[in-house]
Amino acid sequence: MKLTRNELRPENLAVEESLFHTANGYLGVRGNFEEGYPEGVQTVRGCYINGFYDTVALNYPEKLYGFAETAQRMVNLPDIQTTRLWINGEEFSAFTGQLHHYQRQLDTDTGQVTRHMQWQSPSGQKAQVSVLRMASFARPQLFLTLYDVTLPKGGSLVFASEVNCDVANFVDPSDPRVASEQQQHIFLEDTALLPDGGVVTCRTGVSQLQVAACQRHAAMAPANITSQQTTTGFTTRVETTLPAGQTFRLVKYTLLSDERRVQNPTAHALQLAQNCLDTGADALLQEQAAYLQSFWETSRVQIQGDAEIAEGMEYNLYQLLQSAGQDSISNVAAKGLSGEGYEGHYFWDTEIYIFPFFLFTQPQIAKKLLNFRYSVLDDARAHARIMGHTKGALYPWRTIAGSECSAYFPSGSAQYHITGDVAHSYMQYYTVTQDIAYMAEKGAEVLLETARLWLSAGHYNRNGQFGLPDVTGPDEYTCLVNNNYYTNLSAQHNLRSAVQIYNLLKQQNLHGPVCQKIGFDETELAAFTQAANAMLLPFDETLGIYAQDDSFLEKPVWDFAATPQEHYPLLLHYHPLFLYRHQVCKQADTVLAHFLYEDGIPEDVLARGYNYYEQITTHDSSLSTCVFSIMAARLGLHQKAYQYFLNTVRTDLDNAHKNTKDGIHTANMGGAYLALVCGFAGLRVKPNGLHFRFSLPAQWQGYQFSIWVQNTLLHFCVTGKNLQITLKKGSPVTVYINGKPILVNQAVCIKEAVQ
Repeated sequence: MKLTRNELRPENLAVEESLFHTANGYLGVRGNFEEGYPEGVQTVRGCYINGFYDTVALNYPEKLYGFAETAQRMVNLPDIQTTRLWINGEEFSAFTGQLHHYQRQLDTDTGQVTRHMQWQSPSGQKAQVSVLRMASFARPQLFLTLYDVTLPKGGSLVFASEVNCDVANFVDPSDPRVASEQQQHIFLEDTALLPDGGVVTCRTGVSQLQVAACQRHAAMAPANITSQQTTTGFTTRVETTLPAGQTFRLVKYTLLSDERRVQNPTAHALQLAQNCLDTGADALLQEQAAYLQSFWETSRVQIQGDAEIAEGMEYNLYQLLQSAGQDSISNVAAKGLSGEGYEGHYFWDTEIYIFPFFLFTQPQIAKKLLNFRYSVLDDARAHARIMGHTKGALYPWRTIAGSECSAYFPSGSAQYHITGDVAHSYMQYYTVTQDIAYMAEKGAEVLLETARLWLSAGHYNRNGQFGLPDVTGPDEYTCLVNNNYYTNLSAQHNLRSAVQIYNLLKQQNLHGPVCQKIGFDETELAAFTQAANAMLLPFDETLGIYAQDDSFLEKPVWDFAATPQEHYPLLLHYHPLFLYRHQVCKQADTVLAHFLYEDGIPEDVLARGYNYYEQITTHDSSLSTCVFSIMAARLGLHQKAYQYFLNTVRTDLDNAHKNTKDGIHTANMGGAYLALVCGFAGLRVKPNGLHFRFSLPAQWQGYQFSIWVQNTLLHFCVTGKNLQITLKKGSPVTVYINGKPILVNQAVCIKEAVQ
């Protein structure tokens, strides 16, 4: 897929900086113009490392016990992009003279972002200028830039390539989704020059983490290269004379390294830069293409019949790859590595919306995401103690390094469901992979500690029901309630999963190490089972639906008819308490619970719940429409499912939420994948295997995707009413189509299997 823009419009540049950012899960660079912009053009110039942060103080006019005192914030790193160019003494800018041709393109098969321009300077000089950028998946610390210039009449070229450490993070005091306090986070410690570049060593102001940026340059023709130290870093100057009609190429190898991964980032960056120079740009580009060929073999989703939807889907899946940390130290930030919205924090977005894509297509990356949650398990234990729980682990709502970063606890720390969400991802991993060794090593510890949390957070009422008071569910327009249905249901499954995994480990005599490590006694299993069986799941007999919480249905319904369209999202225009006192949902809550945990819920209850909550949900969160699409498909509401899918799949490409300038909506992108695979294909992960209920939107001719299950790769192809399942790798496996078991041992064609 090639995402292309052929028009340079200054008012779109901030959004396009997000859309055309270059990332690889470790580093991310926004799609800024190397030469910069004229004054007055809105821009967010940024470079980031996943999980690299500074610590900021959280200030409260009235601070109470247990409020988070500090937060981690993703740091805008030294500017490594800037390259200024003079042609015969005249400085190149896309905003001066005339652009006779302009094209910016992202190629998801090569992992390259390119910008091609035919430029005529104010004095009449003509030049062809092309820039190629790549964040290497094979070498995650590498950001590669190729700068090509062709002069029809020849002449002199002078490049000034800068590394500038005088940078700050973007702020927007009017938007709670963006940091509101201006603060410098990165400080230059040392600069060392090389004949073709240099290296800077910087340190964060409070967290005192070190980061290094090494930049080396190579010219693909004779040129004079010199480097000079500046007060904020260094500048590399490249000078040459270009014959008429020939092309000059400048290659910039930029290597980032940080102290969270290595002990000596400076030495590490220098060594990596030399390795890349020795390898050469052409081989590095080939490495990238080979990596992506392997990725797309198992991850590509093909849609026949709608080119814009197909483009949106492929773009989304590529961005998931660009965003996902693969080193067990980092995770997936709400905005990936494309911008500073939500300050680079990790939420439940990963486990519920993003993790399934990797579980089904790249299980080795899925395991790395689980490893991150395991690595911060001690922090989750500590957070539980702060919140008053003597046992168990409570994962923070927002974090980078493991501690709670949410300053507004009603829609932050009170979202206890994050703990159930993490447990859910571990259980999904086991069900799909049957990797019992991993559960013995790490998964069981997470499941047992999270299960312990619920026993401390809840209690039995006078009727013998087990409830969870004062929690917040996924719907952040309804906070601090008793017995949020989603939270209670996820807790119930967490408790039962802990029992199931423990018993499986015991059967294979693998339970000893985890019991010894956390002091687990089998008597706790009975308490888990008792609480799970007694879990209070609020149900309204009059309406015949599960209530979002104990009091939700007693509140007045929000007056949607009187709400101006410009007052959405509501969180930017109404006091939280005013929202909390009404029946109005920011996003899917009970409907999401019905998607994740549908077993045992009657069909008519699912339908009535969907219809009721659809009327009062604003979808102010980008996490919402995909869930409504999935459940609409589940209930046979095919046109609704398709419309919600449309509202999901091109959210960022169409800037639907008007804030893509702050970064992409990564969880929504995972939601687009779920809407197809779990919505139209009806995939559900059940204890006995994968279950499908296929449907085909009337607007499409068909679709295809692949799934890993138990070390077997299956390919599913829907064409009209027919389904073909092909075993691509591994051993025969049984899947369930419309409830019927199908053994897939090579290629299986099932006619009339699609609704």
